[in-house]
Amino acid sequence: MSLLRRVPFRLRLTLGFAGVMVVLFGGLALLLHTLVEASLDQSIERSLRTHASDLKTLVRAQPGLRQLPESDGAFAQVLDVATGRVREATPEYRTPLLHLAEVQLAAGGARFIFRGQRALLLAEPVPSEPAVLVVGSSLAQRNGTLTTLSDLLFIGGPVLLILTCLSGYALAARALAPVEKMGAQAARISGAPGGERLSVPEANDELHRLGETLNAMLSRIDAALARERAFVADAGHELRTPLSILKLELELALSGDSSREALKRRLESVVEEVDRLARLASDLLVIARAEQGQLPIEKDWVDVGLLLDVVAERFSTPVGELGRTLRVGDGAGLAVRADRARLEQALTNMVSNALRYGDGDIILRAARHSGAVELHVLDSGAGFDPEFLPRAFERFSRSDEARSGGGAGLGLSLVQVIAEAHGGHAYAVNRPGGGADVWLSLPGALVPMPFSTQQA
Repeated sequence: MSLLRRVPFRLRLTLGFAGVMVVLFGGLALLLHTLVEASLDQSIERSLRTHASDLKTLVRAQPGLRQLPESDGAFAQVLDVATGRVREATPEYRTPLLHLAEVQLAAGGARFIFRGQRALLLAEPVPSEPAVLVVGSSLAQRNGTLTTLSDLLFIGGPVLLILTCLSGYALAARALAPVEKMGAQAARISGAPGGERLSVPEANDELHRLGETLNAMLSRIDAALARERAFVADAGHELRTPLSILKLELELALSGDSSREALKRRLESVVEEVDRLARLASDLLVIARAEQGQLPIEKDWVDVGLLLDVVAERFSTPVGELGRTLRVGDGAGLAVRADRARLEQALTNMVSNALRYGDGDIILRAARHSGAVELHVLDSGAGFDPEFLPRAFERFSRSDEARSGGGAGLGLSLVQVIAEAHGGHAYAVNRPGGGADVWLSLPGALVPMPFSTQQA
């Protein structure tokens, strides 16, 4: 079997076709030979019965007849039942055709007797006489016909089979030509700029559907490559700014002209940029693991109301410094099976986004919807730019006016990654009265009975 896998596909197809043809043609040849042989035998038997009927009439009409007439190469004898001797016979057939035992058996009823491949005999009792009429016919013509048929079937057949297989091989090669063409195009496309696609046959067949599928795959690959290129470019941009600041601050610190207070400020700036780089590296690692399906998720029952309170408490100081308020809405009594740390990370990013780019009060709330739990973060600012809203969860995506806000554009992207790791999704809309509503939807929401915050 392993050796067969190494054989080219078109040759395997031809060999399979040849095997089927051998079975079908061999069966058909055997069936045809059997039918022709049976038809010839039946024809000879009918001829012998007719000749025997005529001779019995003649024998009864002329009891003393010594010589029986021939008919189309058939021969005949009348044998005595008691002795087995010939009473009447056609010329040149004076030797008894049957043994005495066969004569006595035939006296009890008509029977056909083969003499090898030489002749077929019909023995019948003669009415009102102790005698048996034997008529026979040579099988030479019948055997010659069968030999000719065998020659045609079993000598000419293999030749025809070889020609058929060669034709099948040529047809397989022609049928697979579009595949070869698509393969050659794919080899060129692999090293060519995006946009080129495979030529698809016009007929709506398997090859057409294969070409359409491969072109769709190429489009997805192009889109993925474009995202990766953009990702690398954006990551380089995000890394360049803090690294440039680090280099500048360190150069100034090494110049020796700074006071202690100035040096302290520069070191604090260095620490801030290092923290920014660490957060960026951590976020990129989470996204990379999620794309590889390796983001660790440790699910347990999470009390949603308690989770919202913890996140709100974490932001109480920065919210107060900005003169804004953060309050927790509905959420008590809801629970979801999820990774608590990842949900805290997602909510933290959503609240940070609302603090950085939103305005007014911030509301944290949860709700059940269609068998899922939704965790919402709402603000009262200007909301998202309508053109930016469709790509709010893309990596390094920020609206133009937010470019100088200091973020890397990975916050909402991480929210989407965490939601998808739990089998859910993240959403963002602008509120009718102003502001933004960002939420993630997680499957498996319920009101546990019993459930306690200690278990969460």
